[in-house]
Amino acid sequence: MNQNGAFKEDEIVSRKVKINGEWQTRTFPIIGGRLRLAHEQNDNLSLQTELVSWDGQYAVFKCCAVTSKGTFVGFGTANSQRDARLAESLIELAETRSIARSLRFAGFGLEFTGAEEVSHVPSTEPEPEQTTNNCDKPVFESQESDGKPETKAPAQPKNGGNGNGGKATGAQCRALYVLSKKAQMGDEDLDSLLRPLNAARFEDLTIADASRLIQHFQTQTQAAA
Repeated sequence: MNQNGAFKEDEIVSRKVKINGEWQTRTFPIIGGRLRLAHEQNDNLSLQTELVSWDGQYAVFKCCAVTSKGTFVGFGTANSQRDARLAESLIELAETRSIARSLRFAGFGLEFTGAEEVSHVPSTEPEPEQTTNNCDKPVFESQESDGKPETKAPAQPKNGGNGNGGKATGAQCRALYVLSKKAQMGDEDLDSLLRPLNAARFEDLTIADASRLIQHFQTQTQAAA
């Protein structure tokens, strides 16, 4: 067993954190390492995630991990300011963080904060500056990309100068699919909601309409709880 416990070297990332006024290098395991340990040490493993809330800027996820030792619940959040580099993947990031925390509480790398929870912290080895593009990238690749804090606000949609008339973002659409499934909406139900908004699918909605529909679904599911 190495200095990082049961984690493999390629399951660890390094970050500089300020402790007692001094910058120190610390290691953090990625979620893949925790998942590997959880599967290796449990014949039966269950991970149930739930989108708690999403307003287009701030996402909250809950994960319930059931292992041989019991049930462990973890919450994960992501927002467009702290996680500006992953602004198009806030739903996935919040869910990933909730899984990492629940598995940590279950004892898999209990002493380590997850790499996903410090994805906004600069890496110990800054990489050359890269040009930005609009291509979607996997969450973990993005988290270890440039190693420098992002100071710019998320890019505004190209359609609609005020940011409300453009097409719904990818994060909004993913949230709508999750919430509509949770609300047990059928095709006819969805059509009755989308038709008055001049949309055949979530991707056709404007940002403002998508935001209102997300709030509608959240209110509906909370009332049914």
